Amino acid sequence: MKNRKLYMQIYDYYKNLIESGKLPEGSKLPSIRRCSNERNVSKTTVEQGYMCLCDDGYILPKSQSGYYVSKRGNAMKKAEIKNENKQEKSHILYDFASAGVDAESFNMDIWRRYVKSALRQTEKLLFYGEPQGEYDLRKEIANYARETRNCVCTEENIVIGAGVQTLLNILCPLLKGKKTVCFDDLSYRQGTAIFTDYGFRVTDNREKSNIIYTSPSYSTRWGDIMSVKDRFDLTEHARITGKLIIEDDYGSEFRYFNRPTPSLQGLDGGENIVYLGTFSKLLLPSIRISFMILPQSLINEYNKKKHLYNQTVSKADQIALCSYIRDGHLNAQIRKSRKLYMQKSKILTDLLVENFGKNVEILKTNSPLYVRCKFNINLSTEDLCRMAENQGILLIPANSRKDFPEIAFSVASVGIESLENAVKTLKNVVRNS
Repeated sequence: MKNRKLYMQIYDYYKNLIESGKLPEGSKLPSIRRCSNERNVSKTTVEQGYMCLCDDGYILPKSQSGYYVSKRGNAMKKAEIKNENKQEKSHILYDFASAGVDAESFNMDIWRRYVKSALRQTEKLLFYGEPQGEYDLRKEIANYARETRNCVCTEENIVIGAGVQTLLNILCPLLKGKKTVCFDDLSYRQGTAIFTDYGFRVTDNREKSNIIYTSPSYSTRWGDIMSVKDRFDLTEHARITGKLIIEDDYGSEFRYFNRPTPSLQGLDGGENIVYLGTFSKLLLPSIRISFMILPQSLINEYNKKKHLYNQTVSKADQIALCSYIRDGHLNAQIRKSRKLYMQKSKILTDLLVENFGKNVEILKTNSPLYVRCKFNINLSTEDLCRMAENQGILLIPANSRKDFPEIAFSVASVGIESLENAVKTLKNVVRNS
């Protein structure tokens, strides 16, 4: 019995190493003699453990060579992980809480053409890129930001990086003397984590901070937008108190039915505001290209140390995006996406009214990405969201009431063809509650 426990320990030890990938396919196990010495057990015990591994297909013996990890061990674990992920994802049929993009909104063939063209520019690709980002792309981004968001900037104010977190890692060391940052939305963990790592105190109280991190085009999860009056008040408050505003303006192009409200940076003139923008929502989340517009005081600090930073966006992607914007495809992409999201919002609104009648009230929203409504049913918002999720529907809670729950739907990731079934499923959830 004692020997059995020991050889099963040998078995479990190497099985776990193989399944975790620490012993990949083709790896050689220690010889029986060596394993016996290392683990202070008899050679018979080791041999029994190895035989069990052979029987279960984890290892294979090779004559006069030893024991080697087979394909099966790693394949079994990968299949198990893949199956778990598949089951987890398959549970959610209609994700109305996603901030993703609709695959139909982006023409991958056009983007692929520009990437291929960039890869043919051999001479440019032989050299490292500029730490601040390629000059031509920064020039196009500056033009784009001025035209679409009324930003006050030139290409010299632009810093390019692979995602907002990367840019915040560049920004934080520049913020000397400012050690408390207020996040309007403390649930933005990726942002709060960066500031915490740099020693900043994070709060949700503007009065007790000297930096305000805000997203005026996305002030709530369900698409509320900061009014022009509140924008002016905030920029005036920052000017009087000397506070710095970090304006995270991601996805602003899709937050408005009409022409977008000017950015805080544009209203202020850019003196007290750092502007953050990204192309992940405009193109695809996997195309990690973001940009930051620094006021002149911070650009001067950045220029002193920019030679210490490496550019995190590939040069080929920068060249491709530059040509893509220059040829007018970005503006065409915005128009196409907004039209698609407006169409989906209208279809979803009509379906909700058709299925719920007087028991639903469609609430006004400024964003074509969202439909917000109030249900006249005897359920709390929390219970409705939980019950819907159990049936494969993710919703955004828009209040915390115990009666007349308010729900928001993001139409970004759910296809048009799925909207009808999604609403019918939700109707059954309410009917069976």
